Amino acid sequence: MKKNLLVLFALLAIAALVLGACGGGAPADAEPAAEDAVTVRVWTHQNDAFNAGLEALAESYMEANPDVAITFETFDYDTYIQTLQTALPAGTEADILQMFGSWVCSYADGGNLATVPEHVLTMSEAEDAIFPAQLAGYSCDGALYGVPQEFNIEYGATLVNTAIAAESGVDVSNGWASWDEFIADAQAMTVVQDDVMLRAGYNFTASDAIPATFYSLILQNGGEYLTEEGFKVDTPEGLAALEFMKELVDAGVVDPVLFNDEENWVGDCYFEENCAMGLVGPWAVADYAGDYPDVVDVTQYVALPYFGSEPKLVAASGWGLSVSANSEVQEAAWDFVKYAALDADNAVQWNLASGTLPALKANATGAAHDELVAAFPHFGPFLDILQYAQGEGAFPDRDLVWYDISYPRIIEYLQGNTAAEETLQTIEREVNETLQ
Repeated sequence: MKKNLLVLFALLAIAALVLGACGGGAPADAEPAAEDAVTVRVWTHQNDAFNAGLEALAESYMEANPDVAITFETFDYDTYIQTLQTALPAGTEADILQMFGSWVCSYADGGNLATVPEHVLTMSEAEDAIFPAQLAGYSCDGALYGVPQEFNIEYGATLVNTAIAAESGVDVSNGWASWDEFIADAQAMTVVQDDVMLRAGYNFTASDAIPATFYSLILQNGGEYLTEEGFKVDTPEGLAALEFMKELVDAGVVDPVLFNDEENWVGDCYFEENCAMGLVGPWAVADYAGDYPDVVDVTQYVALPYFGSEPKLVAASGWGLSVSANSEVQEAAWDFVKYAALDADNAVQWNLASGTLPALKANATGAAHDELVAAFPHFGPFLDILQYAQGEGAFPDRDLVWYDISYPRIIEYLQGNTAAEETLQTIEREVNETLQ
């Protein structure tokens, strides 16, 4: 990509993708817009449930605002990332951009995203309305650059196959009062034959689960990993977190050599019933429901035990909507964002359509809570703990920290290949190098 010719080919390829993107017009059954309508283009990644929910809101918005036409262009995930990276610097992007929270500040720093106008949402109003873990990704240097629509969470509750639990003499109906109780139940559901683990009792060794566990345990042990002096995990709290994760492995509830991202990944492992419990976000249930309906029928989430006085945890800022700084129709674009993501009734309809947890505090309680739990019973334990989550932190490249540094270093330790102190020192050094 450093070659001029390759750059030209890449730009031509992206241009072709943009022109050929799916859904280039308003939803088919929407009322035709007025001839002088303002057209607002929206870019999203390919997720049928997400997009169906957003298009339904666009239909109702256009019915109430016939002078606005909303059109959608959709890309598969990898192409979407590439398209954003190419189009934003070139100023050829859509007006509204579906963003994942960990991307927002990097694009805002480049001057590519518009700040949320105060008449749409002030910072004070945002802090009152939106869970802090989700707001964190859209708040950069004290300014707002979008609105989250969902709460993205990978820790706090675990999938449990209640049929396997019952066969193993385990009752999870009241959860666990302590980690000792949890480990005993996980051991009871583990199957080992000829020194080979055939079924893990608790699979927490995937690339989302390991960092989410590690950094949440640091918080629960009274520590912080982002400090005024920089990124710190070579601390007593970091050591306590790491050693407890090894304690789970040593208790025999999972074999990190046989259960990891490359083999027996937690989602596949759980729904293929090679794991009795699995640590993965609630999106997984909807993702696997079509292929594994019988497993879904016996699946529930159960809250994990925790250290300390409350279940502190880290969470990524989820998907939401931002507006391009290059947009010539920012007023209309922000008005639709407000309609879709800040109106509580509309926002919960999108959560119901997309099968996601709410970013709005109001929709985690009351009638909205009941409606979400009625549609998705597995949401219950998560809705109870969203208030305890904090944002993962502002990293120049969060995925680098999570997937290329934290996960491989910790899995090596859990597999018995490195010492705890060496692991902590390596993670701390490598992450701090990314912050320079």
